[in-house]
Amino acid sequence: MKRTCTILMLSALITLLPGWNGAMAQEPLDFSSYSGNPVLTHGDPGSYDATMCFLPYALWHEGIFYLYYTGDGSICVATSNDGYTFEKFIGNPLLAPSASGFDSYQITQSVIIETGSQWVMYYCGREDPGYGPGNAVGRATSDDLTGPWERMTDPVITVGVAGEWDEGFIAPNGVFPKDTGGFIMFYSASTDFFTGYWEIGMATSPDGITWTKYNDPATPFPPYADSDPVLKVGSTGEWDEGHAWECTVIFKHGYYEMYYSGGGPSPGGIGYAWSYDGISWEKWPENPVYSTQYDPYGISIGGNVEVPSLLIYNETVFMYYDYGPGPAEIGMATADVWVGAGENRITHDELRMTIYPNPVKNSTTFTCSLKEPSHVTIEIFDSFRRLVGEPVNAFQQKGDQQFYWNAEPLPAGIYFYRVQAGNEVGMGKIIKL
Repeated sequence: MKRTCTILMLSALITLLPGWNGAMAQEPLDFSSYSGNPVLTHGDPGSYDATMCFLPYALWHEGIFYLYYTGDGSICVATSNDGYTFEKFIGNPLLAPSASGFDSYQITQSVIIETGSQWVMYYCGREDPGYGPGNAVGRATSDDLTGPWERMTDPVITVGVAGEWDEGFIAPNGVFPKDTGGFIMFYSASTDFFTGYWEIGMATSPDGITWTKYNDPATPFPPYADSDPVLKVGSTGEWDEGHAWECTVIFKHGYYEMYYSGGGPSPGGIGYAWSYDGISWEKWPENPVYSTQYDPYGISIGGNVEVPSLLIYNETVFMYYDYGPGPAEIGMATADVWVGAGENRITHDELRMTIYPNPVKNSTTFTCSLKEPSHVTIEIFDSFRRLVGEPVNAFQQKGDQQFYWNAEPLPAGIYFYRVQAGNEVGMGKIIKL
């Protein structure tokens, strides 16, 4: 096959597009608390959720809102026609501890996705008495959202070895099926529930059963020898210096958005971060974007909003959260839908490309391998997600195409790129020395 090579210039001068005001490409949503909070509370003494009703996970299917939550060591569900008024399922709990094995003591933190004709639930299992999440992630399947659920005997992911950042507990937060095949999971983990830093990791799987945690080879020694968190706690004095965990991740317009629980010595709230590759995240500088002060009911009970779960219905984004395990109740806030928001799944193919050199002092070259003639778009952003330079928009022929980027006028720092050719997308970061 004949190799073609086209060189196009990509200026690094900060030339803003017409109408560009220097703001973020996408700001966090502006949520307003529901005046009827809470939307779900714990049950009567002796019931399956007598003391606990927290850790929500919401989805919408065929006209019904499903709000999954953790009861007294088991997974339960409530349903609604409008997203505001919920009724607990008469068959609760959906999934209770097994007779033996890794989930024999308690089951918490459910995440549910649809794969073909089946529903798949990932959950946190614990086999020994104790407080907080367990040390393994289990998997169960069902033909119906209310069960019955058939679980696997063995967990699909476990905590790290002694000394690792995730040696204490691990809990699934979100799973994405990729149209190109395979799955991505974001999870929360720590060394210890009370004294460790709670951070967020990522894992990938070809089949949803065998998972590989993200590991940065540049961090070979504990606590990051076998895996690394992708979102870490903040520095001393920042709002999330104590923990950054329990998140919802949305993929759209070529990048990821995350709403996560954060806090420190004092109650925190819900923060916002974004990423082009799901690994390198930039936190919103004005975090938290939602906290108890925005929820009158939360203020009245002295709760702390945490564990956000988002879904889109018509023109509204619903965010469900709990007030902490003490109040054991679930609240909700709403926001206007994102412009052009799509499904919460990855819809592009990966573009074969390289960037050399990277890190870069003065200039670098993008080399893209096009399977067919395609319209190519290249955008570069700074760490505040502001567009840097004039984007490339050019129709290119099949084969290897090269694009030269002059970075010399820019200050040192981290930049992000997004390259799209037809239905293929390549994303990542560039380090300017």
